[in-house]
Amino acid sequence: MKKRMYRFFMDYEKEERWVNDMADRGWNLKKAVAGYFVFEKGTPELYIYRNEFVNRKSKDYFEFLDAMNIECVSKFGGWAYYRKLKSEGPFEIFTDTTSKFNYIKSMNRFFILVLLLNLMTGIYNIALGLWESAAGLVNTSVGCMSLIVALLLVIPIVKNENRKKGLKQDLHIFEG
Repeated sequence: MKKRMYRFFMDYEKEERWVNDMADRGWNLKKAVAGYFVFEKGTPELYIYRNEFVNRKSKDYFEFLDAMNIECVSKFGGWAYYRKLKSEGPFEIFTDTTSKFNYIKSMNRFFILVLLLNLMTGIYNIALGLWESAAGLVNTSVGCMSLIVALLLVIPIVKNENRKKGLKQDLHIFEG
């Protein structure tokens, strides 16, 4: 039996917790695409799931994960979902503070780039919409949508910056 669900998360850790809660109830992830999740009924508490922003990961990286008995369940739009049997013990993608810090830093670079592109597109389209009467409403609408996307991107950026601050404090505690 399959279950299809739509959920939109602005926080990758909350999304990961939700997928793991579903797995604990016997719903194993089969596919994740931009807020659309497909689960298949299975054994409760069989897998641990992790998600990762996989921008520019090599084929060797995925082969390494496969050699570690980590299955890539779904990849879409720069994100991947992995799973590993719970019986094999804890499963973390980032086992040290420095690698997690760098991961969050690279994720935020991408989010900031997308935010800036949406900001520029929004301002440009609103300006066009104000000066042109023929397609003014369309341009203004597209511009407003781009600005809304840019504003929404502030949420994960701020959350990631707070995570980085916490990790930085942990690094200073371990080094100091």
